[in-house]
Amino acid sequence: MIRAGIDWGSSSFRAYQFDRSAEVVESISADIGIKFIANGNFEAALFEQIAEWLHPGDQVLLSGMITSRNGWTETPYVECPANLELVLRSAVRKSIKGIELIFLPGLCQQNPLDVMRGEEIQLFGAESVQPTRLAVMPGTHSKWATIDSGEIVEFHTIATGELFDVLLKHTLIGNLYTDESWEEDAFAEGVQRGFHSRHIIRELFTCRAGILLKQLPASSVFSYLSGLLIGNEIREGSELTALNLQGDSTEAITLIGSASLCHRYLSAFTQLDINAKIGLEDAVVPGFKKIISMLPNFVWDQ
Repeated sequence: MIRAGIDWGSSSFRAYQFDRSAEVVESISADIGIKFIANGNFEAALFEQIAEWLHPGDQVLLSGMITSRNGWTETPYVECPANLELVLRSAVRKSIKGIELIFLPGLCQQNPLDVMRGEEIQLFGAESVQPTRLAVMPGTHSKWATIDSGEIVEFHTIATGELFDVLLKHTLIGNLYTDESWEEDAFAEGVQRGFHSRHIIRELFTCRAGILLKQLPASSVFSYLSGLLIGNEIREGSELTALNLQGDSTEAITLIGSASLCHRYLSAFTQLDINAKIGLEDAVVPGFKKIISMLPNFVWDQ
């Protein structure tokens, strides 16, 4: 039986122990992403975390960057449009200590070129609980995914979080900021400017010029820059998905991911009069449960 599901990314490790009814009975979260594993010793890291859960004959699902070129076992990408059945059929299996490890593939598309690893399980999981046509996953590399009847049709990656971090910490544009306290008014101003501007690269320099010309307090830069980039992401995402999201549109975007980021994005969508709602924070769990229900000989305990 599936004993555990592992969401193992670049920075973090999250493990869920399942019982025979595919219910989570225990979970573990640790800052041991694949980039922190010395000499690629993933086997030792895995069993150090969850050895007590496992018995010979058990199966373990693994998703995320652990299945990448830099991870334990690289799996081929499944090309969109794709459903969860196709993902499971394309998994790579490996047996260690009598335990079957099932490495799940990520998704890709050719036009435009794009890839994801790990987010697809969250998307499938969230959609199985609360059907949606358009899901947005805020983060280092935000994903905008179009879903239809349990199938991920297409997706777009917008590197908002990574760009924010680089600009704030490694460029002259952001280095005059004084702290990371949150200012909602500065964020709101940035959202509006970022969404409506067609010259976002030029707008970024206002974070520095505004301080030097005493038009923007240094304490506001953190929130203002976040707003600029998220506002621009929403404009780009709206155009890429070709959906009429403003005004009376009945299309509701579902936000999936960490509560803090989703609330920040919800604030931005609300300011722009775009219909959005917050979905599941830990959507990987229903994603794993859906996979478990698809495996041969699985029967839900009564």
